[in-house]
Amino acid sequence: MTLPSKIGLGFAGVAGASGAGYFGSQLVMGEPKETFKSKYADAVKGFLDSSTTLNKKLDVLGKSTSDPKHTELIAAKNHKKGTKDKEATESLKRGCSDIHNKPIDSGFLEDFKNYCSFNNEDKIESGKSLVSANTDLEGKWSVFSQKSAQDLHEGFKAISKSSSADENWKGKMLSECKKLAVEIFQGEIPNFKEFCTKP
Repeated sequence: MTLPSKIGLGFAGVAGASGAGYFGSQLVMGEPKETFKSKYADAVKGFLDSSTTLNKKLDVLGKSTSDPKHTELIAAKNHKKGTKDKEATESLKRGCSDIHNKPIDSGFLEDFKNYCSFNNEDKIESGKSLVSANTDLEGKWSVFSQKSAQDLHEGFKAISKSSSADENWKGKMLSECKKLAVEIFQGEIPNFKEFCTKP
């Protein structure tokens, strides 16, 4: 074998080894993991700056019979119980900020859903509130009955269009509204706004 050929093989060997090393490292590193902030951008945007929502989450956290997983949220709960509101808010914000940047599979979904994100109820427009009784569904039947299946959110599709706004229909609608209210906000749900809010 001539000298140029040997040199060529040497370069090829180095390039091959380098390439294998690069692609091997890529396989080990994998793709960047999706975070709570990237997946639920609408539920995170402005959350840490909303004092009204933070206070609401702290109230829920303080009254919860179970402890959150994140250490800062546990601290926030203890501060809230000790009526140290400033410290509670600071701990909640630190914990939520950390959770927002964690991967989806990090085990903090319940903490995120319950204490560190906007849910659908949090996004109800000012001056309105969530329906809380069957009587709050009065007057909503006519609009519901005229909707086609494709115009209804998944949960409402399963509710039968009876001949009138009876108590059974109202009860099912109320249950669906309460279920949707606590789900992570991922953009406005027109049906939620139509059927699940009251003046």
